[in-house]
Amino acid sequence: MKDWKKLRGERLYHYLTEEAKDRDYASVVALLPQATCWDDEKAYAILERVVDEGKELVAVYPMLGEEEAPDMEYIGGILDGGLYIQ
Repeated sequence: MKDWKKLRGERLYHYLTEEAKDRDYASVVALLPQATCWDDEKAYAILERVVDEGKELVAVYPMLGEEEAPDMEYIGGILDGGLYIQ
């Protein structure tokens, strides 16, 4: 899709998790509802902000020795880690 950055809400989430070619990033985006305690509206708002600001979502798993960078913004917990904006 040529203008996917203009998508909003559920349509943006669906595009990034189901249609986009980057399957690794799709799996990270799919963690967003869990990180927002299943609050879809909050998840969609965060995703829109990430796209609008040209940032990305990053999953960090401390049990694997990963650490968040100082410039990362914590969104919420996911199984065995946390989801951040960078």
